[in-house]
Formats: sequence, structure tokens, C-alpha cells
Amino acid sequence: MKKTPDSPTATIREDSARENDKGRFVVSGTLGFDTVPDLMKQAMRLFTPFDSVVVDFSGVDNCNSAGLAVVLEIAKEMRQKNKSVCFQSLPEQIHTFARAYSIDKEFSESGLLC
Repeated sequence: MKKTPDSPTATIREDSARENDKGRFVVSGTLGFDTVPDLMKQAMRLFTPFDSVVVDFSGVDNCNSAGLAVVLEIAKEMRQKNKSVCFQSLPEQIHTFARAYSIDKEFSESGLLC
């Protein structure tokens, strides 16, 4: 799909509002199949220097099942690198998809939610 100036976007940035809390990131925008690949590249680049990260989804205004895929992929990538991650303020849509795929229990029991 070709991106236009009106195409939805998703970004991740370090949470500069909390200077003493390095390793905190905020995701914003729309999590969809066309925005998630770039978001994942940004995230993995930004997370590189940290052994532990907190990813806050409070800036997400819309998402589909690609939002769940991003959470699972970030968790997998971090686990493979022996690093830790937890997620805050996940949109209700992500919880809904997790329930639909019967993985919501693993979310809460695995320590992915903070």
C-alpha cells in the first residue's frame, strides 16, 4: 500500500517527560498492518541500549489485530536478547484480540503487563 500524507502513522519515542526513568517509551498513532513494520524497526533500534524497557501505549488512538502482533513481536525479540519488557496502557482492542485468541491469561501471568 502506497503511503500518502493522510495515511495513518505510528511512532515510538523515548518518554522525555520522565528524565530519571530511562528505558520508557511511548507509542502513538494508529497500529495497523501498514504502520506496524516501521514501528517495529524504530522500536528495536531504540531499545538496543537498554536491558529493560517499559512501553506505554497511551498514545495509540486506533488499532487492529496488528497491535497485538506488535506486542507479541516486541516481547519475543526482547526475550531472545535476554532483555525484559513490560507494557502499559494497552488499548482495549489489544485485550479484545488477546481474549479472542485465548492468550489474555498469558499476558497477565507472564509479567508483560506493568
